[in-house]
Amino acid sequence: MNFADYGPRARVGVAVPQANPTVEPEMRELLPATIGVYATRLVHGAPNVEDRLLHYVTHIADSIKSYGPMRLAAFGFGCTGSSYIVGAQREDELTAAAAAACMLPVVTAAQAIRQALAKLAARRIALVSPYPEALAESGYAYWRNADINVVHALRVAERLSDTHDIYELTSQDALRAINAVTKDDVDCIVVSGTGMPTLAALRQRGCAARGVPVISSNLCLAWSLLVCAAPELAPALPAGLIVAKP
Repeated sequence: MNFADYGPRARVGVAVPQANPTVEPEMRELLPATIGVYATRLVHGAPNVEDRLLHYVTHIADSIKSYGPMRLAAFGFGCTGSSYIVGAQREDELTAAAAAACMLPVVTAAQAIRQALAKLAARRIALVSPYPEALAESGYAYWRNADINVVHALRVAERLSDTHDIYELTSQDALRAINAVTKDDVDCIVVSGTGMPTLAALRQRGCAARGVPVISSNLCLAWSLLVCAAPELAPALPAGLIVAKP
């Protein structure tokens, strides 16, 4: 098979939690056809969600090595919850170590959100998340420690007790939560979590609600991967990926 047949501009890898059905189709929708997207599964048998998430993020290099000799231009870690467990400082250390060991750019979904917020000069956010309570609290701490003020926090489905339940949510669940942010005292609405579909919700709102930008984990991760792998194709802001592919 000719390399130019698929991903002629670049190939990117994405690590996906074992039961997550959302990252791959959203990456494929968001990235240009000339970028090949190849997923590897994050697998761990622990019944406790925190143990699974910690294992995922502390073994990033192993996930990259699962590609063997495939030439990747960048690698994305599609699990925001893992970043929340370890915090931004440790996350940066882990991705830097994996990037050095595997000799390619490595970015997590949470790091990509941080990059987007910096581009938007956004310091006050409304955080929409689908997590169980304990993981949601870890997320609030993550953003506080990253000098981001979570002005409003909305949990999409408070009944959830495990991240696996997130995968049954829909973009309409995300849209209802976005619409529930009624205050105008934030710089950005962040929809956190790679497992909850968001693209239809973002398109319906035009990537803005009441004039406030709306970004999501998968949107930011796709944008950051494109910046790394093919910067000439990357829009200035993540929302440009939505505009480019209606």
